[in-house]
Amino acid sequence: MAPRDRLTRSDLVLAAVAGAAGVLFFVSLGRLWPLAEMDLHVSDEALEAKARELLLESGFEVELHDAESALRVDPLVLDYLQRSFGEADTQRLIAAGHPVFWYEALLKRRGDPDRYWVQLHPGARLSGGILGWGRTVQEDAPASAVSEEAARELARATLESRLGVRPEGGSGGPSAGGAVRPGAAWREQGFYDQVRPARRDRFFVYERHLSLAPELRERLVVTVAGDRVTAVERSLVPPEAARRAARQREAPVVALQMAGFVVAALAVVGAFAVFLSRLRAGAARLGPAARWVAVIGLCFVATQALQSHRLLALWDPLWPRWVAAFESLGTAAAGGAWILLVLFVVIAAGDALDREQTRDRVREENRLGTPEASREPAPEAEEGARGASLWAAGRGRLAAPAVGLASLRGFLVGLLCGGVLAAAVLALERLAGAWSPIQPQGFFFYPLNSEAPALATLLYFLMVALVEELAYRFFGAGYLLATTGRRWLAVLAPAVLYGLTHTGLPFLPPAEPFWGRAVVFTLVGCVWGWAFLRYDALTVVLSHYTADLFIFSWPGLRSGDPALVAQAAATIAVPLLPAAIWLAWGRLRQPRTA
Repeated sequence: MAPRDRLTRSDLVLAAVAGAAGVLFFVSLGRLWPLAEMDLHVSDEALEAKARELLLESGFEVELHDAESALRVDPLVLDYLQRSFGEADTQRLIAAGHPVFWYEALLKRRGDPDRYWVQLHPGARLSGGILGWGRTVQEDAPASAVSEEAARELARATLESRLGVRPEGGSGGPSAGGAVRPGAAWREQGFYDQVRPARRDRFFVYERHLSLAPELRERLVVTVAGDRVTAVERSLVPPEAARRAARQREAPVVALQMAGFVVAALAVVGAFAVFLSRLRAGAARLGPAARWVAVIGLCFVATQALQSHRLLALWDPLWPRWVAAFESLGTAAAGGAWILLVLFVVIAAGDALDREQTRDRVREENRLGTPEASREPAPEAEEGARGASLWAAGRGRLAAPAVGLASLRGFLVGLLCGGVLAAAVLALERLAGAWSPIQPQGFFFYPLNSEAPALATLLYFLMVALVEELAYRFFGAGYLLATTGRRWLAVLAPAVLYGLTHTGLPFLPPAEPFWGRAVVFTLVGCVWGWAFLRYDALTVVLSHYTADLFIFSWPGLRSGDPALVAQAAATIAVPLLPAAIWLAWGRLRQPRTA
C-alpha cells in the first residue's frame, strides 16, 4: 500500500495520468451526456409567475396559492425519438417546444382540494412555450349544462386563443421524413364524455402527424367540465409497435441487472454472517459504522427535504402543509431504514475484516523483521490499514495527513475513472455502434429540481459514493481478499457486480448495446478496486464523489451563465477540501524561523 502520511513519486505519476484522463473526460462530457436543447436553469420565480398569469387569464383564481416548479421528461418518447429520428432531429423537436422535456408548475392552496398545473417550455417557438394547463375538479362540483357542439366550440376557441391551434385547419400534410412540420393539420380524432353527479365532462382529442416514416403524432386532449374548459394536455404519441419494441428491449437489460442484484443480495447475507461472527467474538466495532450510516441517512433525508415540488405534489391541501411534509419525509426515512441497517452491517463487517488483515500483516512483518514493520504506526494497526483515514474523517479530523492525502489522491483517481469511462464509451461507439441518451434523466433531476441545487448535488452524491464504495469495495473487495488472497479477484468481482447493477440506469452512457453500461462501469469499477487496494477506503469514496460531481454539475458548466459555471466549479472542488485543510494546517504548524 502507498504511504498515507506523505506524497511519493508514484503520486506524481498518478497526477500526470489523471490529468490526461481528466482532459479526455471533460472534453467528452457533452458527447457522453448530451443535454437537451433548452434552458435547464429557468428560475422558479419566472416559471411560477408565467403559470399564475396563464391561469388567471383562464379564469382561475390562484393569487394566494403556493407554487413550485420542476423539470420533467417523457423517457419513452425521448428514447423513441433518438432511435427513430437521431439526435439532431430529436434536439430540433425539443428546441421547438414539443413535449419531450418541459417544466411543470404546480399550484395548491390550503383548504382548496383541487390542484392547478401549467406545463411550459420557455423559449420554445411553438405556442409561446405553453404545452398545457389545467385544474382538477371535484366529483360533486356543479356546472352549467351545455350541448356537445357548444362544448366542442369552447374547446376549439380555447385552442385557437391560447395555442394558436385551429383544429381541422392549417396548411400542409404529414411529413414523409423526420423533419418537424408545425403546419400539419390538427383533426379531431375522438370524443367521449362522463356523467358526474351535477355536471357532464367532455373530452375532445385532437391529433396531427409530424412524420409518417418514422411515425410520430402529436396529441391534444381538451377537457370541458360542464360549460368551462378545465384542462388542455399536450403529448407526443409514438406508435404502439415502438412501445412493444421498447418493452422487448428491456428484457436483457433487466436480466443483467437482476443478476447483479441477486449476487448483491448474497453478498449482504455474507456480510451479516461476518458481522454476527465478529460481534460474538467481540471483534466488531459499532461506533465508526454508526457514524457513517448517520451521515448517509442525513444526506438522504436532507436531499428529499430540498425537493420542494415533490413535497407540494404529495401535499393534501386539506391538511396543514407541515403535516404533509412531515409525513412525506418520515415515510421516506422509514422506507430507507432497512437499507441503513444493511449498510451498518456491511460497513461494520468490512471494518472487522480490515482490522484483522492489518493485524495479520503487521504480525507477519514483525516476525520477518521487514523494514515496513518499523514504519507501521501502532494506532493504524488497531484502526485497520484501509479504513483508518475513513474513520478519521468521520471524527472530523480533516487536517490529518491520511485524510488530506486521500482527498488529493481521490480527486486524481476520480479524474482517472472519468477518462476510463470516456475512453470505453468512445471505443464502443466505434466498435459496437453505441450511442448516449439525451439528458437530463434520472439522478440529474435531484439537483435540477432542488430548492438548493449545489447543496443537493453535494448531499445526494456524497450519499451515493459512501453507499456504493463502502459496499462494493470496503466490504466486497476486502472480503474476497481475506478469503481468497487473490488481489485480481478482489478488484474484478466487485467491479463486475457494480457494472451489472448499473445496466438499467438511463442517465448513464451508452444506451446501446444493452450490455454497454455493464462493460463500461465494470472497467470503471476496476479502477476503483485498484485504488482501494493501493490506497484506502476514503480515497475510493472521494474518487467516486469527484466523478459524480463532474457528471451531475455538467448542466451548470454548460449553462453559459457565469454564476452557474462558478457554482458548478466550486461544487466539483469540494472533494479537495480536506487536502486544502491539511496543506494549510501543515503550513500553519511549521515553526517560524527568526
